[in-house]
Amino acid sequence: MFIEKLIITSHTSKIIREVNFNPKGLNLIVGISDKNGSTNDIGKTTLIRCIDFCLNGKLEQLYIDKEFRNSINQEVYDFLAKQQPTFTIIFKEESTKYNYEISRTVAFVKEKFKIDNNIIVNGIKIEGNFEVELKKYFFNNLEKKPTFRQLVPKFIRKDEQQISNVLKYLHSTTSNIDYEKIHLFLFGFSAKKLLQDKSELEHKLKNLKKSKEALASRFTVTDLKQILEITKKDLAKLYKARDSFQLDDKYELEEQELKYLQLELIKLEKIISDYQLKKTLSINKLEELKEGIFENDTGALKLLYDEAKFYSKDLHKTFDDVVHFHNKMIENEIEYITSKIKKYEEKLFEYIENRDKYSKQYSELMKKLSKTGSLAEYTKLNEQIEKIAEKKGRDEKLLDELESIENELKGFEDKLLKAKQELDSNLSDFDKKLIIFNNSFSTYSKELYDKEYFLSYDKDEDPIKFYTKNVGGNQGSGKKQAIISAFDLAYIDFINELKLGFPHFVAHDKVELIDIDKLKNLFDISNKINGQYIVPIIEDKIESILSDFEENIILRLSEKDKFFGI
Repeated sequence: MFIEKLIITSHTSKIIREVNFNPKGLNLIVGISDKNGSTNDIGKTTLIRCIDFCLNGKLEQLYIDKEFRNSINQEVYDFLAKQQPTFTIIFKEESTKYNYEISRTVAFVKEKFKIDNNIIVNGIKIEGNFEVELKKYFFNNLEKKPTFRQLVPKFIRKDEQQISNVLKYLHSTTSNIDYEKIHLFLFGFSAKKLLQDKSELEHKLKNLKKSKEALASRFTVTDLKQILEITKKDLAKLYKARDSFQLDDKYELEEQELKYLQLELIKLEKIISDYQLKKTLSINKLEELKEGIFENDTGALKLLYDEAKFYSKDLHKTFDDVVHFHNKMIENEIEYITSKIKKYEEKLFEYIENRDKYSKQYSELMKKLSKTGSLAEYTKLNEQIEKIAEKKGRDEKLLDELESIENELKGFEDKLLKAKQELDSNLSDFDKKLIIFNNSFSTYSKELYDKEYFLSYDKDEDPIKFYTKNVGGNQGSGKKQAIISAFDLAYIDFINELKLGFPHFVAHDKVELIDIDKLKNLFDISNKINGQYIVPIIEDKIESILSDFEENIILRLSEKDKFFGI
């Protein structure tokens, strides 16, 4: 995908700015200094921000300056509000000769900006979610992660985080899990479904571990087993003491009734605990099933469908049929589990009602017996037994729940281990692709600094961690900036070698940090690649080499000719 043209028109269709790009090599946007030597506010970097905006970037980047405490450029804000412009970029796919016209129209309604998006492929307007369609055309991918906007800053480096970091170019809060997905995707990791399965397993494991932590906040499984053994020992002593207690014959019937009630209460507590556990597990299963219904995110199912379609040309079901069937199956299971939960609740209500009835009888009998002085000690024994038996029931229930979660955890951990082993086997092919990239990256970095840089990763880390290395260690900001450019130009070689239809352009701001001799080397390298290197720069910075690159200038800006003409 190459950039052919950018056109900005007003709401009256008047052309505000039109820029034609060089089809290959260096594309320079040159800012001419005023009499004070300044190029501020002429829009030197606005072109690459417009490209980013067209690729579903934020409109605010065109009128808010992050370098000056997010201050608003009122002139540009008023221009956008008044002109309500349409930004259109025409892209061309070299292999298919397709034309892609991406346009975003800015409307100003009730003191607020609204954006209207359009994609036209070979003259045909494309319907659907704007960002999803962009990812499909620019990266031939419909998976949820990495997102389109997580990938774009790799190709358009305009903000400080993107300019200063080769690999971690997104916001500082971006997780390592996200970066794993981004870099595996960018460098052609083929087992994408496997990666998604691994991610889902990690998500389920994380939730189960949280549940376990909540349940085991006081006692672990081992703790509870030890506690229950102690409780059983204490109960056995109390039962023995009570059984050996000598009562008058006139209280024998009450004693038998008391024992009967106590046994019934213990049975009921066990049954109630079992039903409560079944209900809890069913509710958890229900939540998992609800998450499995596809609404907007059908990426995982689409991968399976596409794979089935690839191997069977006689596949008669459409993808929508498959999604509908999948959702219907889950809905049926949800209905079944919901009915089970309802039955559990009915049973719980019945057994809790019985327990309360027996508990009331037990309490009344204990109260009656406690009034008899000779039975005071006997009554105290029964109270102790009741209290400890209740605690035993609670501990047994907690133990059952914890053991159930631990069994689930073990199952998911086994699945995750298997996924990681499969991932390892797929990484050997991935390593071969990295070699292709590093051939160019090491060559370009050696041309710049006589040191060979390379990209690598640590597969033993979870998530997989990517990094760049060189024998000289860390370098200053100017050198780092040049290496980032070398990295991105090498990436264009990489996607050409693998024949990937990814963006064949990179845009870099603030290249004036690079020494002039290294900058010339970069410009020379960029003119040899099958891609576009888009660079805004001050004319004074490259004055000594400007004559060598006159043909690469696509736009000159000055105080008299600002980007938006304001």
